[in-house]
Amino acid sequence: MLDTLLLQCAINKAWEYQTLALPNPSVGALLYAPQYGIISLQAHQKAGAPHAEVLAFAYGARKLFAHQGKLDLITHLDSLLSLPLTQQSEALHTFLIQNAQGLFQDCTLYVTLEPCTHFGKTPPCVELTKAMRPKRVVIGTSDPHTQASGGTKTLQQAGIEVVRGICEEAAQALLYPFVCWQHNGYFRLFKLAMRINGDYTSGQISQKATQIFTHNQRSVSDTIIVSGETFRTDMPRLDSRFATPPYDSTHTPNVEILTRSTLTPTINPHFTSRPAKICHSPDSLDTHKGFCIIEGGFGLLATLQQDIDMVLLHIAPNFYPNALPHASSNATHDTLYTLHLLHTTSHTGDISLWFKNP
Repeated sequence: MLDTLLLQCAINKAWEYQTLALPNPSVGALLYAPQYGIISLQAHQKAGAPHAEVLAFAYGARKLFAHQGKLDLITHLDSLLSLPLTQQSEALHTFLIQNAQGLFQDCTLYVTLEPCTHFGKTPPCVELTKAMRPKRVVIGTSDPHTQASGGTKTLQQAGIEVVRGICEEAAQALLYPFVCWQHNGYFRLFKLAMRINGDYTSGQISQKATQIFTHNQRSVSDTIIVSGETFRTDMPRLDSRFATPPYDSTHTPNVEILTRSTLTPTINPHFTSRPAKICHSPDSLDTHKGFCIIEGGFGLLATLQQDIDMVLLHIAPNFYPNALPHASSNATHDTLYTLHLLHTTSHTGDISLWFKNP
């Protein structure tokens, strides 16, 4: 029961960064110490940044150093965590191997994906895990990338207990964007924000945190596709200005506009000096290259159904009564009704949102 609960925590953490590490998989890792409980919960945030296991060991070491009063090691570790992302991983590997061996001998590492075995932009996580020698490693699923797989066998050969078969379906679902990328060389995400009544046209819908997540996604994307109607009506910027570190708020993805009519991008004041590609049929869209985000309504979703790998719906817990299909004549049309989300459940494909009416 505890293994299931803690591995699910790691899966949930990884979902917070879903697609942001592409072309790498989203991975979560948790360290549990019997004496202290959860000592770290981390996720892989961006390609080139430390992997989830590295961060879990680093922040876990920081907590255990604090219990031991080793303030000098904490100061050193903090300095490494403030390095540029591309320098952090190797520096953390070296620091942990020099200063944290034996620290995790009673701990269990929970990781959504088996630790990688290859040396890419970062050192292999399986070697660090071997050096840290946790008592147990609980793994959600095997790595579908043949170059990086084999971590389970490596850990077992090192005498570390490995547990598999827990939350495997959920761990595999987490990998879906990565699997698409591995098989096809690209990933296509359709994103739509709407209110609980299905209204996606009445002004700004998403809250700030959702906007930031969307802009973080844009900052690592290659292309954004919108409809001509959206481009003309909303005058969107389609940039990454709200992205937060470690994501690049100055990144501007390529923009493609699907429209049957004649349209000049310069009608949008944000595109007077920024290029945008006009496409008159789905076949001319660049949906088979890199990370492609499609932003629009249900009409665009239906049109591009065959060119979409995943759909992300951001549902705001509110609605305008005058936007309802059958609004009451007694409704106050200028009042925004906000509900409180308590829980979500899944019913064979349907998602039920349980709201509290304040």
